[in-house]
Parts: sequence; structure tokens; C-alpha cells
Amino acid sequence: MFSLILQGATTSNGGMTNENEIARIRKEIDGIDVAVHDMLMRRVALAEEMAIAKDQAAAGKARMRPGREAAILRDLFARHQGPLAFPVVARIWRELINANLRVEGDFRVALFSVGDDDIPAQARAQYGDLTPYITCDTPDAALEQARNNRDTIAVLPATPGNTWWTALLSEANASLKIIGCLPFVRHKDDTIIAVSVGALDREDTGDDVSLAIVECSSEELNVPGIFIIDQIGTQFLVGIGRYLAADDNNWNALKNFEAVKKVTPVGGFANPIIVDAEA
Repeated sequence: MFSLILQGATTSNGGMTNENEIARIRKEIDGIDVAVHDMLMRRVALAEEMAIAKDQAAAGKARMRPGREAAILRDLFARHQGPLAFPVVARIWRELINANLRVEGDFRVALFSVGDDDIPAQARAQYGDLTPYITCDTPDAALEQARNNRDTIAVLPATPGNTWWTALLSEANASLKIIGCLPFVRHKDDTIIAVSVGALDREDTGDDVSLAIVECSSEELNVPGIFIIDQIGTQFLVGIGRYLAADDNNWNALKNFEAVKKVTPVGGFANPIIVDAEA
């Protein structure tokens, strides 16, 4: 004799019950995938509407808003919980933001990395894998790309000794500002390795660094409240740990210090999000 195991019955080890539970979870995941895809398509449709609205409100101005993008990621970070590492969430949203920028206009990145493989990798993490990248042989070539196209940004090294930033003093580059840092989502021990430059307006995000080039009469600069990022001769790239507009009187106040001859604001960036080492 042999016994029949009826279809759908629970086996002694609970195998069928487990299979049913797996099927239920998969069905729910499939439903979430459909809902997420619907929302993605809706988001892109809104980007198309936004492109029209931006052109009507401010024709000829750049569509990118680094301050708003930083605020979006900070809001996500504040509400995030669970085992999914936040850098994964940030990468997903960066891809969404950059995809929308490409829908709104001809968004691209001019990249100068002096052979540092980390910079292209961080640029793609920030600005997307599918964004067009222009590899430039010199910092001036990258800045020229950003200068000539409102929807192009340049990514350049931020490590000491890469003194391309002095080019921001030239009249030709007067429209350009430092507007971001890479990586924006980083671990505590990581350092900023690159910055973004573009013909964009800055916004106060509530947690910013403002930058200026200070020209002095000597190779020493001692001014309370600022930190020196880089130096070439009597020119210093300095930072202040808060948002200052280009016309803020605090910049002019630096001229009251001994040896300071000229102060040229050159932008700034939202401070990065710091995640735990295990995140």
C-alpha cells in the first residue's frame, strides 16, 4: 500500500507552508516593483513639465540645483532605517536625479582626474553611470566645457597641490563657481577628493562650506575663523564653515587683516553626509 499526499497539504517538516509563504512574499515584491515603476515614470513625466516651467521662468539658466539635491539626500538619510545601507539608497536617488536632469536638458560632466581612478568612480556615483562624460586632458579644458554649456559641470581634484583653482580668478571664468564635493555620502575617515564646478547659483542648505581665494602680500595667512585648503605662493584657497553669498560683507572684512590684499569668493558646497563605517 502507499499513501497519497494531497496537493497543498503541509508536510511534516512544514515544507509546503514555507513554499506558500515564499510565493506570497514574491507576489508582494512583484506588486511593489510595479508600483515603483509607475512612480518612476510619473517622476520623469514631472521632469518634462519642470523643464518647460524652468525655461519659462528663467530662460538660459542652469537647471541643476546642487543645494536642493543635497537637501533631498539629507532628508532621506534622516528618515532611513533598516538593514539597507544608506549609500545604496543615495546611489539610487542620485541616478534618479541625474536621469531627470538629462530629461530636462543636455546634462553632462567634464572630467579631469590626473590619472586618479577614484575620481571617475566618485563622479559616476554622484552624477550617474549613464550621464555623458567628457574626459579632459587639462583642468582648463574641463573648465571651458563648464563655461560654455550651462548644463555641463566640471569635476576636478580637490587634493592639495592641484592648483587649478587659481583659474577661477580669470575674467573668462567669472561665471564659474565650486558647487559641490565628492564623495557627498562618505564614511568618517574618508576625505573629499574632488569638487564640482559650474555656472550655477548656490543655495544655503543650512550646513555648508563657503570658499574664497585670498591674495596676500606674503606667504603667510593668519585669519581667525577660516581654514586654509591649499596654497600656491601668496594665493590661498580658504574655507569658512557656513554659507556666505558672494556679496556677503564677511568676505570684505577679511581685507582688514594684515597681508590680505584681495578676496575673491569662488563658491562652496553642502557638507557631506557622514555614514557609519558599517553602513
